Amino acid sequence: MSTFSRTMRAVAIKALQCGSIPQHIGLIMDGNRRYGRKVHVGNGKGYYLGYETLEEILAVCMEMGVKVVTVYAFSIENFKRPADQVDTLMELAKTKLAELCEHSELVRQYGIGIRVLGDTSLLPEDVRNVIRKAVDLTKKNNRAILNMCFPYTSREELTMATRSLVSGIEAHDLNPRQVSLTVDISTSVLEQSLYTRSCPPMDILIRTSGEIRLSDFMLWQSSRECHIEFVDCFWPEFTFWKLLPILLRYQLRAIPIAQSRREYGRGEVAEDDVEGDENVLLSTNIGKARQTSLEQEQDLVVMMSQRNSSESTLVTSEADGTAGKKSPCGLTLEKKQRVSSFLHHRGYLPNCPIVHLQ
Repeated sequence: MSTFSRTMRAVAIKALQCGSIPQHIGLIMDGNRRYGRKVHVGNGKGYYLGYETLEEILAVCMEMGVKVVTVYAFSIENFKRPADQVDTLMELAKTKLAELCEHSELVRQYGIGIRVLGDTSLLPEDVRNVIRKAVDLTKKNNRAILNMCFPYTSREELTMATRSLVSGIEAHDLNPRQVSLTVDISTSVLEQSLYTRSCPPMDILIRTSGEIRLSDFMLWQSSRECHIEFVDCFWPEFTFWKLLPILLRYQLRAIPIAQSRREYGRGEVAEDDVEGDENVLLSTNIGKARQTSLEQEQDLVVMMSQRNSSESTLVTSEADGTAGKKSPCGLTLEKKQRVSSFLHHRGYLPNCPIVHLQ
């Protein structure tokens, strides 16, 4: 890159930093093989040029202040490709992961933690060894995250998360229903069981090559106020100057996106605090009525306890319908502690450690 190009890029990044910077960008790096055929260098060289583009875009993202970059490196469906193509991708993954964790100045400068998302049991043992080494060497880096989805599909991720919650119920770490007052299994808990549980919400999802589909990538993460762009160029042709207008369009939408997420967040809090009844979740009025009823019951208990402490237990039993039943507040706190403990202690994602970003 020439001095003039570097200067212009630096000026553009400074201008972008005056607006909202996305915290999480997803990349579907499509078109490497087609680009290789286009420039007559073959599929393998096309993949290597694609990884060079990834390094360039990752550097730009880090310079801007993006916290998380998630890339679609290899789909589970890609195992259906010819063996020579799969072998090329496996060798490329080993080479580039080793370079990133051992020799990359970019990783050291920006404190990037490398995580590999997906069903790694499908990979050859030598590739899994490189993955474990890369994750282990960068596990203390907490300023930014590079998620490499390899091999990955959203269906596998959601299946994994569901199995995890089921195992939590079977082990009595989670309760599917707690005396009709709290529900452990919710959209929020499922979201915290996904590979991206340590990451901020996905702000931008970009797919190159002109294809207008997501190919089973980050379907959950991109469903909530995510700015999605389909770019009509092959991934090795993607540059900062093609990323720039996408970022500008995102910044124009940043305020309504943030507002929508705040409203969604308030809805999640309400879902966690009211009792686990489908009608409550569907009707705000019913939820308010139930809350009022609970408050009236609590007031009755307090009033009666002031008259006669020996009768308070009886009154509580009559009001709640069950002797010795905990208060709604107590059950809610117990539920939050139970769910938090489950999410913190489960160890089924060795290549996806929880990262508390600075």
